[in-house]
Amino acid sequence: MSTATDKGTVFVGIAATATVAAFFLFLSVPAAEGIVIRHDVADQEYVDLGAEFSTVGRLTSSTSLGSGVLIHPFWVLTAAHLTTPNQFALGDQVYTVGEFHRHPDWDGQVTNGDDLALEKLSEPVSGIAPSNWYTGHGELGEIGISVGFGNTGTGLTGQQSRTTGTRRAAENTLERLGSGAPHTPPRPPDDTLEYLFNEPGDGNVRALEGMAAQGDSGGPIFVDFGEGYEIAGIHSFIWNMDGGSLATYGDVVVSARVAVYDEWITATVPEPRMWSLLAGLIVLGIAGFRCRGGATLTTRRVRLSSAIGRRR
Repeated sequence: MSTATDKGTVFVGIAATATVAAFFLFLSVPAAEGIVIRHDVADQEYVDLGAEFSTVGRLTSSTSLGSGVLIHPFWVLTAAHLTTPNQFALGDQVYTVGEFHRHPDWDGQVTNGDDLALEKLSEPVSGIAPSNWYTGHGELGEIGISVGFGNTGTGLTGQQSRTTGTRRAAENTLERLGSGAPHTPPRPPDDTLEYLFNEPGDGNVRALEGMAAQGDSGGPIFVDFGEGYEIAGIHSFIWNMDGGSLATYGDVVVSARVAVYDEWITATVPEPRMWSLLAGLIVLGIAGFRCRGGATLTTRRVRLSSAIGRRR
């Protein structure tokens, strides 16, 4: 059950004080920052980490701003809940989106999973090696790198409005699948990955601990399984654990588990892994370096679509 408000949709069927937040914001916000960070670490460290992931770009439409990751010269992987985008900005280049394909099982509800989409660009991206995605089952316990252009803030303040636009990245331990702990309905299926925003002093806190926020939807989580960074997740929504400010310590980010969707991605994108290999060889031969992947989330203008959920 949900109730519509002038700021979006608040889901009241999750728990008495809980809501679930999908990552949408206004496009009219000025360009600024993304990813909520630790309060005791310099912001520039997160900006520097984000700069390493060149395949992550911004998606925009007339009403929304989100993120996506290049997996083929013509194709971008992102979240299904985004308003259909018409542009993909990667570095200084802006590409027109020709097609937008949501996963066939997407039903419009982020907590039901299948929040994944592919967009085809009207012209190919050159000079950047597309990212590969992970197809195994070893994500749990690994260190994930979240990348995005959404709102920023600290774990004490939560996300701050009007702070989208700068690519940042943060690191977290991937702690469980969506079905790894009981949830009050609606319950994420086991095709999602979750991580907790740990507070300094917690046992699992990372040096660059942080979390995705509104404006980061569609951005990836990267994991290095020993052969370079691969896409393990695509940001979908936040469980707001205390019902207070969004994206504070203790909140949980839920992302689509990309390995589950390998068959659909491969069926939609022509020979994606071959293109990644060829593009990598071209970049290595011309520029003399190897690119690493990247990730992000979403931003909406006309209304803030927030469905913030609480997990017990």
